[in-house]
Amino acid sequence: RLVIVKAPEMDPEFERTYQSYYPKLLGIAAKMLQDPESAKDVVQDVFTAYYFAMNNEKVIRDTKNWLVRSTINKGIDYKRKTARTVAMESPQPESDETPNDETSDILNAIALLNEKEQTLVVLYSEGYSYKEIAEMTGRNFHSVGKTLSRTLDKIKKHLL
Repeated sequence: RLVIVKAPEMDPEFERTYQSYYPKLLGIAAKMLQDPESAKDVVQDVFTAYYFAMNNEKVIRDTKNWLVRSTINKGIDYKRKTARTVAMESPQPESDETPNDETSDILNAIALLNEKEQTLVVLYSEGYSYKEIAEMTGRNFHSVGKTLSRTLDKIKKHLL
C-alpha cells in the first residue's frame, strides 16, 4: 500500500526572507571561501539554522544582520575545518597552471589576511556601509573604518 505524505507548507515569511537574502549571502560566502559549491553549503546551513530559530520562537531583532553574521561565522568555521582536513592529507602536486589575472591576485592577497580583516573586506566589497558592517560584526563604527583602511593598504602593498 502506497502512502503519500504531503510536504508541509513553507512559511511565507521564511520564503520571503530566503528569496530576498540568498543571493547576497551566497556572494559573501563565495568571496570568503572562493568555492561556489562550499558557499552554497554554508548558506544552506545558515538558512537551516534560521528556519529552526524561527520555529523555536527565538527572537531575531535584525534578520539581515543575523543572516550576514551567521554566514560569516559559518564561513570561518568551514575554512578552519577545511584547513585542518587539508593539513592532515598528503600534499597534492601543484598544477603547472599559474593564474596571473588581477582577480586571482586580489583573492590571493585577501587570503593572506586574518579572519577579521577578510570579513571587513568581503562585507565592504558587497556594498555594505561602515555602519552596517559595524552592526553585523559587533565592532565599533570608527574601528571599522580604521581597520578597513589599513587592510586595504595591506592588499595594495601585496599587489605591488
